[in-house]
Amino acid sequence: MVDTAAPVLRCGFGGAHTATTARLEVSVPRRQELIDVWADLADAEARFRLGWGEDGPWVDQDDTDPMVIADEGAEFIGRDPQTGVAVVSAGFGRADDGYMEVSGLVHPAFRRFGFGREALQVVCAFAHRHFGVTELRARCETDNEASRRWLASAGFLPVEGVFMHTLPDGRSMATIRWRHLDPTARRRCKRPFMPVE
Repeated sequence: MVDTAAPVLRCGFGGAHTATTARLEVSVPRRQELIDVWADLADAEARFRLGWGEDGPWVDQDDTDPMVIADEGAEFIGRDPQTGVAVVSAGFGRADDGYMEVSGLVHPAFRRFGFGREALQVVCAFAHRHFGVTELRARCETDNEASRRWLASAGFLPVEGVFMHTLPDGRSMATIRWRHLDPTARRRCKRPFMPVE
């Protein structure tokens, strides 16, 4: 059984945020590191589900390399502490409707072992207990059982109804929306953020 104790959140200079779970070291990466990890984690099925296409979002035109954190959201990478291998990427960012929305991606070799849940619990803890986000949202395709299990295992509750969503590749899909609430959420982070450009 995986230890599900609340992770200890650490806040450092310039946007460095880290946490350790039972099996992961989770931290905010720099942009190029995130791009490299996404390219490694995203197999054909993940790219299809996310609407990324073959090129994915990892084609970077920017010559700066800031940490991927801002008042508009944050990305985190979870690594195996023994090997340093990137196992999962998860984060939250502002959606078109103004709410903070979570997303995540688990390396194909590590799927179905609970790593996604561990990383999502860290993301929720940072969002609620550190950045003061009261409500997190998520969405997944109606037939995506893995994502449904992932969200439910981290305490997200489905919103009644089916909603249409357009992916980055232009494909429209029927989705289920999810919510994760913490009415006691408040901002504790006092550090300045590097902007996501």
